[in-house]
Amino acid sequence: MSGYDMRHAAARRDDGVRTVTKFTWRAGIAGVICSAIIGLAFGHHADTQTAQERQQGILVPNQPPAPGHGAGQVTSGAT
Repeated sequence: MSGYDMRHAAARRDDGVRTVTKFTWRAGIAGVICSAIIGLAFGHHADTQTAQERQQGILVPNQPPAPGHGAGQVTSGAT
C-alpha cells in the first residue's frame, strides 16, 4: 500500500469521525432541549394546579355523605 493511499484512508477516517462526533453532539443537544421542554411543561402544570387550588380553596360538600346500604361492619373470615 503506498503512502498516498494510507494518507487518503486516514483523512477519510478522520472525516468519518468528525461526522459521527457532529451527529452525536447534535443528538445530545436535542436530548437536553427536549428534556428541558418536558421539565418546563410539567413544572408549569404543577404551578397551574397549585394556583387553581389557592383560588378555589378547599371544596366542602353541602351535606355529609350518606350511610352505606347493607350490613354495617363486616369482619373478614368470621364465622
